[in-house]
Amino acid sequence: MKKKIVVIVTVIAAIIVIALGGLLGYGYHYLVKKPVLHSDVWVFIDPNTTVTDIYQQLQKGDMTLDELGYVQLAQKLYEKKEGRLLDNNYGAYHLEKGLTAARIVTRILRHQQTPVKVTFNEARLVTELAGKMSSKLMCDSVSMLNAMLDPGFLSECETDSANVIGIFLPDTYEAYWDITPDSFVRKMLAEHRKFWNDERKAKAQDLGITPQQATIICSIAEEETQNRAERGVVARLYLNRLNIGMPLQADPTVKYAVGDFSLRRVLNVHLEKDSPYNTYKVTGLPPGPIRMVDKRTIDALLNSKPHKYLYMCAKEDFSGTHNFATSLGEHLRNAARYHAALNAYLKNKR
Repeated sequence: MKKKIVVIVTVIAAIIVIALGGLLGYGYHYLVKKPVLHSDVWVFIDPNTTVTDIYQQLQKGDMTLDELGYVQLAQKLYEKKEGRLLDNNYGAYHLEKGLTAARIVTRILRHQQTPVKVTFNEARLVTELAGKMSSKLMCDSVSMLNAMLDPGFLSECETDSANVIGIFLPDTYEAYWDITPDSFVRKMLAEHRKFWNDERKAKAQDLGITPQQATIICSIAEEETQNRAERGVVARLYLNRLNIGMPLQADPTVKYAVGDFSLRRVLNVHLEKDSPYNTYKVTGLPPGPIRMVDKRTIDALLNSKPHKYLYMCAKEDFSGTHNFATSLGEHLRNAARYHAALNAYLKNKR
């Protein structure tokens, strides 16, 4: 009888071991081996993100409800193992097609973020730039603006609030989505210092200007012409005016002064605006750039060939390029041709 009981117990134990083994094998396959993500997906987690939000983002990767269940199981197992919660790992995660439930969960729990691309091409005001940068990151625009205008940061930049926009060079940069505004603006300062190397500083010095002054001049040139090939010539033209003490008389600075960038024509009433940015009333450079400046425009100025142009006027062929002149008389003749062509064009349109 005892022998029979031993046999039964042994058989039951064997069945349990086999069942447990099968269960473990099943779990291992569906959690660790079986792909549950069938297309790439981004998951963004911020302080307001819930686990449900994370699951909804994961489902955009063509995940079935059963496969989502494997992720939920993996979450419970690995949260206990890692000692942290899934929705507390703020950041952006690019999860690739073919990932398993276990790999999805562990990547997030171990905070293995994917850098995001932050691109900004143009902005005239720091408030506008702060909004563009924060739209690509976890922070809000107010926090970014505060970081840009923080006295400590301005001191590091050796600049002021009027010129800080010149620190930010248009381009595409990589950063972690949860980077703090303070860290991001200092990352941009490092990029600015990298651009303004000894060679570029020496070229600016040869022109008799500082990097900050070069940035201000180039900001005006960018507003004056959309033609990249002309920007070095235009920037050099304003440098020529600056060097002889001639007022810059740049229409874009007047638009900046009145705060209306949509102006098609600058009128006498606009020229009366009292502002340090009104270069018709104030001699010298305005207090700061009137927009952020493309690195290529700065290089165009630094590498520009010397010329004696002091005046520019839109070409009469409406090509978007300009006729340049060294004397007022020549400039007036260029202007007369342009206005005659414009009047003829408008007459034909009637």
